Amino acid sequence: MSIKSSAFGGVTLTGKDAKKFVAQVQKGKPNSAAAPAVARGVKMAKAYAATGVVKIRMKDGKFVHAE
Repeated sequence: MSIKSSAFGGVTLTGKDAKKFVAQVQKGKPNSAAAPAVARGVKMAKAYAATGVVKIRMKDGKFVHAE
């Protein structure tokens, strides 16, 4: 079982780590924060594609998309 990585390549998982990762990808369920996070990311990606700029600001100690 190991995790190997390099500055010029990807990450390689072996043994138990590889099995656990495959199980998580195939059978894992997103947590309750995943759907809203994806929605915010899609909105920011669309703004970047349209303007080439994404503005963010801090609100209550968290980054938020400043429209």
